[in-house]
Amino acid sequence: MNFPAHSIVSPLRLPPANLEAEQALLGGLLANNKAYDRLGGQLEARHFADEVHGKIFEVIRLRIESGRLADAVTVSQDFEGNHELDDAGGPAYVRRLLGSMVSIIGVGEYAREIRELWLRREIIDKCAAAAEAAFSNDPQLSAPAILSGLDSDLADLSRDGSGGGEARDSATVAREVMENFDAAAARKGGLAGITTGYAGFDRMTGGMMGGQLILCGARPAMGKTALSLGIATRSAAAGSRIFYASAEMLAKQVLARAVASASGQPITAALRAGCEDEQGNWQPLARSGNEARALAMAARRIGALPIHWDDSSRQTAASIRQKARLMKRRVGLDAIVVDYLGRMQPSQRASGFKNRTIEIGELARDLKYLAMELEVPVFLLSQLSRGVETRDSKRPTLSDLRDSGEIEQEADIVTFLYREHYYLLQDKPERKAKEGAEAWNERLDAWGRAVEAAEGKAELIIAKQRQGPVGPVRLRFDGPSTWFFNDQPRDEAREPAIPGLPE
Repeated sequence: MNFPAHSIVSPLRLPPANLEAEQALLGGLLANNKAYDRLGGQLEARHFADEVHGKIFEVIRLRIESGRLADAVTVSQDFEGNHELDDAGGPAYVRRLLGSMVSIIGVGEYAREIRELWLRREIIDKCAAAAEAAFSNDPQLSAPAILSGLDSDLADLSRDGSGGGEARDSATVAREVMENFDAAAARKGGLAGITTGYAGFDRMTGGMMGGQLILCGARPAMGKTALSLGIATRSAAAGSRIFYASAEMLAKQVLARAVASASGQPITAALRAGCEDEQGNWQPLARSGNEARALAMAARRIGALPIHWDDSSRQTAASIRQKARLMKRRVGLDAIVVDYLGRMQPSQRASGFKNRTIEIGELARDLKYLAMELEVPVFLLSQLSRGVETRDSKRPTLSDLRDSGEIEQEADIVTFLYREHYYLLQDKPERKAKEGAEAWNERLDAWGRAVEAAEGKAELIIAKQRQGPVGPVRLRFDGPSTWFFNDQPRDEAREPAIPGLPE
């Protein structure tokens, strides 16, 4: 919708308000405190256009909620001597409000009108602030930053303005429970949510469910991006529509992994058109060769999956929300994947604190709100702190979540990706001074056996789950293609996978 340029900031327009409705509501509450129940907890002092009315409402609210009488006499007495009502004529103004009462029955309608007009004033204020910033010559205020800030402010206002809706009775909620049951019964494997394509994880969680924030934390080189891509492509192959936001890599670099795996080629084949032979010599791939044809076929299959990619250089919660909403309106949306939390940009509000903990906490909160708003799961990657590297046991724990414990609080499921093989290779033993040959060879052999036993093994550790068990999910990892597979071949054959993915 196009508005005239002056409509937002014109000084000739007064902000929308209905002072008569505010007076009638306050008069109704003073006349009969039982009318307060008709508000449903949806009205606050800040919603009143007249500040004096807001102060009077707050005194009435505190009295009624504490079980005390709130009539014209008692409320006016609470204002004696504090001068808060001087602009309206003093405490006597409270008694005059009784004459403004129209009907006790109308109190609920007055409250909805007051809240509606408050929301309109807030929209005007947010848009006016964005317009003022757009007029500014400040080089720090780029157009995308202004737009992102406005979108974030309006999204916050949307959550606040909705008021959470009315409370529902048990019968309504029970019907929703059975609707979820029927949907789960209709899905393959009885999943309550959409499949990840990894059977062990689906069995423990019931799949990814709408409204969930699912966090996957790991140290660098564990394969976070590869796992998220595996979930996105496998879920899409099962029919889910995925929005993938990459803040770390270009979409073509991420998708090259899936193309390589689906073609049976190493990742270098897709990225660099070649690979090393057994002797370590570089072998280029001919464009007309079988390998190139396999890559082209895999690219077509992957390209047919219902995944939308966003690799913008500045990923924010507001930009992801804006694009995910658009996708949901146009083609539908079943899940969002974000790679990764540490590379996302905070809002202007959070960045003003110059505190990364506050920034990360707000980002996690915004993504949880987004999951609930769009009723889709958000699969979020996060990097763990370096504390993992300093311990003898490199297996991650909840205390390793980087920058903010608020991430753990917001997430419905917290998982950690762990590959022991990686750490064993990093910890190759060195011969100690005065260590005998026999002892050294025995220690080296033990290390070699451990490396061999751990090769190709991975774990997705569920450390927290609000509605299910915790524990490890075993996966297989293929190094050349940087791809994760189900640990059990029977699961790999049964679960949805990328078309053409090798077994």
